[in-house]
Amino acid sequence: MKRFALSMTAAALLMLPAAYSQQAAPGRAATAPRPVSPEIHGDRTVTFRLAAPKANEVTLNGSWEGARDIKMSKDDNGIWSVTVGPLGAQLWGYWFLVDGVKALDPGNGETQRDGSRIDNLLMISGPESDLWDFKDVPHGTIQIVWYPSPTLKEDRRRMYVYTPPGYEASQTRYPVLYLLHGGGGDEDAWVTMGRANVILDNLIAAGKAKPMIVVMPNGNATQTVSQGYAYGPTPARQAVQAPAPPPLQAAAGGVRGGGAPARAPQPYAGSYPESLVKDVIPFVEKTFRVVANKDNRAIAGLSMGGGHTLAATNNNPGVFGYIGVFSSGPRTVDEAYEKQLEAVKAGGVKFYWTGAGTTDMAREGTMNLHSLLEKQGFKTSYKEIPGSHYWFLWRDFLGDFGSILFR
Repeated sequence: MKRFALSMTAAALLMLPAAYSQQAAPGRAATAPRPVSPEIHGDRTVTFRLAAPKANEVTLNGSWEGARDIKMSKDDNGIWSVTVGPLGAQLWGYWFLVDGVKALDPGNGETQRDGSRIDNLLMISGPESDLWDFKDVPHGTIQIVWYPSPTLKEDRRRMYVYTPPGYEASQTRYPVLYLLHGGGGDEDAWVTMGRANVILDNLIAAGKAKPMIVVMPNGNATQTVSQGYAYGPTPARQAVQAPAPPPLQAAAGGVRGGGAPARAPQPYAGSYPESLVKDVIPFVEKTFRVVANKDNRAIAGLSMGGGHTLAATNNNPGVFGYIGVFSSGPRTVDEAYEKQLEAVKAGGVKFYWTGAGTTDMAREGTMNLHSLLEKQGFKTSYKEIPGSHYWFLWRDFLGDFGSILFR
């Protein structure tokens, strides 16, 4: 069994005072001026620039509302630019289309990968994004860990594990949150896009959350590791595929919740949710200093990960003391489903958290779940904030759920 660790921290965008910067490698002649992009102004408007003198059309696209094919203008130096906003305090994604071809901003080294899609990142600081803004507080460590998964017939799979500040220098045992990503994501998603480590650092530093370990596995049962890891820009299929994935799991691509297309129910046996309980939890509890009991074990997931959360908890009453379902839930509820939840409640859940966005495609399913939880007498809550099915919601939800855990 091999295991290695990397310390990871987030970095704030650096703001340069001039519109252009001169950069040259040591021993080489200076290159042409590179436009500074993005340039965040005091009123939260943002100017984006791209040097593309031979392009006929350049547009800006982003994750904020209305940010689709925003036309940019070219000056006499071949620099395309546009100013947008003011933008809300948030972590936004954006990219350019150059004559119809997607391009990243060469002036911005902050990027995110969502499966095979890569976008630039833009952090607008403010009260609304304070929880996931990088601060000068004690930081935890992200370890990249390989573990065996007999359930999925894989001798090694990769996951991220966050250990809180001070873990390495102490003998303390900690509670554990198993945090699951959505469709298209992998073990990297909650760190890069969700900024889970930054959120936990800030919550713990402010005394709003108990120090905890956070385990972030890869919820794609057919993958051993996230796409692109050490295999080049387009990994060979055999490099990331399991040697013998469960056929139904491979065909379905996982358990989906909320607004996902209707499909036959995923069998639990041989599935990723089963491997989470049978493979991941035992490995974590043997490898890390944890408090290995129900009341110190939590699970939460978004979208597809919410479906995984439901499958893991409904089939394993008494394993998790805290459950969080973000933007996921059943469209229909039958008697068998109700009996599963009754068993979960009897197993001693201390809190069952649910949440969705106002325009979230999974809002209906999440509300169905919450209504059922209230009917059955769970200690529960439902949070709804403006937004669609995206990370704007789930970063906020992690902050809320994390502050409730293990109290």
